[in-house]
Amino acid sequence: MVKTKVGCIIAQRKISFIERDLKINDEQVLVKIYKAYLCGSELHYYRGEYPEYISLPKCIGHEGVGEIVEVGKKVSKFNKGDKVIVYSDVLIGPSLADPLFSEYARSYTDCLQLVPSGISLDIAGLAEPLSADIYTIYNCGAKLGDTCAIIGLGFHGQVLVQGLKKSGVKTIIGIDVVDSKLKLAQNRGADYVINSIKEDPIKVVNEITNKEGVDVAIEAVGKGETINQAANMLKKQGKLGLFGWVTKPTLIDLCTWHTKSLQIIMLKPPSFKEKIFWAEKGFELIKKGIIEVNSLISGEYPLEKLDEAFNRYNKDPNVIKLAVKP
Repeated sequence: MVKTKVGCIIAQRKISFIERDLKINDEQVLVKIYKAYLCGSELHYYRGEYPEYISLPKCIGHEGVGEIVEVGKKVSKFNKGDKVIVYSDVLIGPSLADPLFSEYARSYTDCLQLVPSGISLDIAGLAEPLSADIYTIYNCGAKLGDTCAIIGLGFHGQVLVQGLKKSGVKTIIGIDVVDSKLKLAQNRGADYVINSIKEDPIKVVNEITNKEGVDVAIEAVGKGETINQAANMLKKQGKLGLFGWVTKPTLIDLCTWHTKSLQIIMLKPPSFKEKIFWAEKGFELIKKGIIEVNSLISGEYPLEKLDEAFNRYNKDPNVIKLAVKP
């Protein structure tokens, strides 16, 4: 048994720690966390934007990596000393792994992935968001020569720009409200960028496409307004990729979906095993130099300053991805 402190959202925009005694059962392992990353979904929760079935306090952290320090008697696939990625589903719960903004976490083996050879622990900790991005690149319906709009240029949007451009999409239009993110997207392959505070993105997309609209539009924000923007910049029978997690009820213009006969694609790996599969593909692309994620890490905080990390993430629009190290 070990004692550990775990970061929890206890009120809107307030993080605190609770102490837990962790004891594994025969089918679990105990992982000493090396590093975990803040996710945009957790930022929604921090701002008080969480589903009605969620209540506070909520212990968080679901993107991380560490080393196994104890193994249950019935565990055969993993050993003490293994470096592992932990897929913790604590935002929705119940999870088969503990929250990762912690010094230690228990996990069942279904939620574990060995860190591949040639991948650093810092990059391995990004497996969970990377898996969603690689899944999207392969499953959003974009084809060679297509025109694609990506709304939301945080970590996910930046990886999508790079991956889709290298997969043969002819024209990528990146849309955000932060100039630094727009510039970064240009450097990663976006052909056009639009600041949707300064310009009407639908009007500009129509100008770029000669009023034809884009073949694929991926919404990576998680708001009704941007979902409607994505639908309105698509051509007839275009593909609307829903990537961003909408955590509160919102108004969606289904009339546009109907009149344009849009294809609606939910862009989310459906299970832990799927995430592991797509993360492995992502790591291979990283090793080949096709995908790059290291430059998207905006900073690192010690675990005891988790509240400070969330405060910066909430207030600094230039942040892409922040790390937390116990």
